[in-house]
Amino acid sequence: MSLRDASFRLAYKRLCQPFLRKLENPVASQEACLRKILKRCKETVFGKQHSFSEIKTVADYQRKVPVSTYEDMKPYFARCMKGEQNVLFPDKIVDFVGSAGTTGARKYYPLSEYMVRMFVTETARKGLFYIVHGNHYDLFDGATLAIHPPPTSGETCGIYNLIAGVYIAAMSLRPQGLEGYEVGESRLVVPPREVNAISDWDKKLYLIARHAVAADVRMTVGVSSLIVSLLRNISLNLYGRLLADPELDNETKTKLQRVSKDGIINLRELWPNFTIFGAGGVSITPYRRIIRDLLGDVEIWDVYETTETTMGFQIYPDGGIVPAIDRTFFEFQPDEEDAEPLTLGDVKINTPYRVLITNNAGFYRYEIGDLVTFASLNPFEFGEITRMKTLVNIVGERTREEMILRALDHACEKQSTSFTDFALLPEVTTEITRYHLFVEFTKPPDDLKVFASEVDTHLRSLGIYYDYFRKNNTLSPPHIIPVQPGGFDKLLRQIGKDPLHSKVPRLLTPEQSRLIPHLAR
Repeated sequence: MSLRDASFRLAYKRLCQPFLRKLENPVASQEACLRKILKRCKETVFGKQHSFSEIKTVADYQRKVPVSTYEDMKPYFARCMKGEQNVLFPDKIVDFVGSAGTTGARKYYPLSEYMVRMFVTETARKGLFYIVHGNHYDLFDGATLAIHPPPTSGETCGIYNLIAGVYIAAMSLRPQGLEGYEVGESRLVVPPREVNAISDWDKKLYLIARHAVAADVRMTVGVSSLIVSLLRNISLNLYGRLLADPELDNETKTKLQRVSKDGIINLRELWPNFTIFGAGGVSITPYRRIIRDLLGDVEIWDVYETTETTMGFQIYPDGGIVPAIDRTFFEFQPDEEDAEPLTLGDVKINTPYRVLITNNAGFYRYEIGDLVTFASLNPFEFGEITRMKTLVNIVGERTREEMILRALDHACEKQSTSFTDFALLPEVTTEITRYHLFVEFTKPPDDLKVFASEVDTHLRSLGIYYDYFRKNNTLSPPHIIPVQPGGFDKLLRQIGKDPLHSKVPRLLTPEQSRLIPHLAR
């Protein structure tokens, strides 16, 4: 065993094995996690107001601390923004992070030194699971292609820079932890930090591509839809521009000529050592076939991350997303009126729950706005993950985002195509109630009516309420509208969003729908 491999195994033993032991008794581990958080934060403003020092059990905690939303917590966040310390957590505030604002207004949260350290440790832990469980000890002999958002403009109190996402915060505050050294013949992460700091979308996209084609890329990390969009752009659109670029070295240009045909770059030949597609941010369902087409038979490792925390991650190549039970205390509220939140040991399989989190970042019984199911209870693994604001409920059908994704994926499989993204506009008139599904295909299906029928049939098999309202004709079959290639990027630009860092809004307004360029049919 090489010194490098031994170092990975030693780090795995220190960072990963304790988590695996906690998974052997997840309910007890969750209780221990809550006790640790409450003990650490008992002398904060919030901790004193809610008598953390008197809490002995989970039931005590649920009685003394109410379920909270962003609006409930805003007064505490505002005190932090004014420079007050020890409001929600005991350690120093070093920055603020902002949500993407895909399903509403941007939200800003204080970021602590402790959480930055935890994030860097979490990143290392996920990487070690990839390396050891996937037997990929040579992963970091090459480069990881990563996209992260640029800082947003503006300051608060002249001392805190408002930035988008914990990832860029950690990269800024702890550069040596992730990308500040050489591994093999290339840097650990491409592109360099100064490229990721660019806010001009077109310029940034091209510069990322220029760095990527010159590197030995072995892994990608980032929001799945954005990584796929970048890879498709590199493969389909940038060959001529890259060859004409005077700043790209001749060796890379020669390589591009060798791995290209008719102006299309073969990414499998460009990066022969590519191993792992690190997914996250959105459901990986619609992208699996596109990833295979672009990169071949690579491993896809998924992660469930929110602005507030890392919710869970994949620890085995063929496993699902396991909750991060040692960092966050979870509660799961059945998606029913007046239902009481449950702890991890009481959840059921394939049942939708609203997620509440408690962690060291200052969130206490905080509803993050997600709806999840469990695909397995031994071990605990998340199944569907959906934003509450993407739930479609025109007549009581309660159609979740993941259901639509799976129905579209099923129809694509039947018609040998795939799609890169979708959005939905409900239509409710006196004559008809239905979904308009705007779908950006890699290539449009031969028969849209057959495709729509396949989507409808699969939705009926996935949702009992959807099926009920289809049976009594309250809800009509969906209408499929093919979107021009790059159409959702154009929509995002029209509404003032950066396509490289913003997710497509799942539920459209009529005004937004008119901005999407359709394919002529």
